[in-house]
Amino acid sequence: MIAKLTEASWLCETLGEIFCLTFVRGVDAAEALRRMGGYPDTVTELGPEETFERQNSYLSGYPQIAGAVELGGWTVVLEPNGFAGVGTLLTAVSQGTEAVAVLRHDYAHPRFAYAVDGTVLTAFDPGRIDEVTGTGTGRLDAHLEQVRRAPVDQSPDSGGAARDATRAVVLAGLVTGVLPTPSALSGRMLTAQFEPWFSGAAPEDGGLSMSVAVRDPQQVALLIDAVSAASPAAKRATAVAEVRRIVDHLGVAGTPGLRRALADAEAGRFRRITASSPLGLEVRAWLRRASTASGSLNDPTAPWMTEAERLRSNLFGWLARALRGALYPDPDVAVRTALYALGVSLPALSDPQAYAAALSHLRS
Repeated sequence: MIAKLTEASWLCETLGEIFCLTFVRGVDAAEALRRMGGYPDTVTELGPEETFERQNSYLSGYPQIAGAVELGGWTVVLEPNGFAGVGTLLTAVSQGTEAVAVLRHDYAHPRFAYAVDGTVLTAFDPGRIDEVTGTGTGRLDAHLEQVRRAPVDQSPDSGGAARDATRAVVLAGLVTGVLPTPSALSGRMLTAQFEPWFSGAAPEDGGLSMSVAVRDPQQVALLIDAVSAASPAAKRATAVAEVRRIVDHLGVAGTPGLRRALADAEAGRFRRITASSPLGLEVRAWLRRASTASGSLNDPTAPWMTEAERLRSNLFGWLARALRGALYPDPDVAVRTALYALGVSLPALSDPQAYAAALSHLRS
């Protein structure tokens, strides 16, 4: 165990303060990236420096990039400075197999999660290893006990986040039988730009709820009550109507494939929108506009962008979020995701008429 802790500590030191590792059993590197929502036309071999440059490039749109290596019957996916693999994306990645994800994030919420065939069985904050949740919390008990009893460096100079990440990586190694070396994840590897939008996973947290109702809690409370009382058909219709409203606001009603996708969703027919389809390419462009607008705020070398340009670009990100919700089969998830902009009372997309229209659809 001491050797495993040492190896995991070296790995965490090499990868830095923010990274996500996702272990997927029985699939090759290309398939693992596809399950993450990888863009097929961006699959290529890159080294860490090239990956870093692309992730931080204004011209590239500050993309999410993951790299994958095959080790011992598993593929390990690395997100440098990323965190997507540990969220709902893990349910999509683990379909038909099993997957483990470890997130180290020294400035937010680290996480360990283990999923089998689309269901998260075990999850916890690595800093709170005794507070385990999931539908199969006993499945990893023997491995968890090994990690709990393992000696860790308690000296003041060894950061708690590093210790927690080290133990989480060791646990992933015990579950999978694979413990990557620093050299395995710091060389050239198969990479792809990816977006969970294209993975089929449920949208992440960010749906309509009182926790986000900071500007108009009374209106949001009415929406939430109406959602709770609405039929599945009304929820789907409301989600689709909200997307159409944002589409009209942005003047992109002629987007290829959008009309059919929304009509299918309203009728309860759902098909995966691929990253290379006509609609998928448009969604990619919307997501890129939004990531460029946000990423450029922290890039002193980026060209200047007016506030009007930045606002419009960000609205395309909101449109992509709403559309992802509307196209998701669960009607409750669909409507809560699509109505999120109203939930936070986003000024550009919220007004009394919009609230009234959403309530009318929900109550119909």
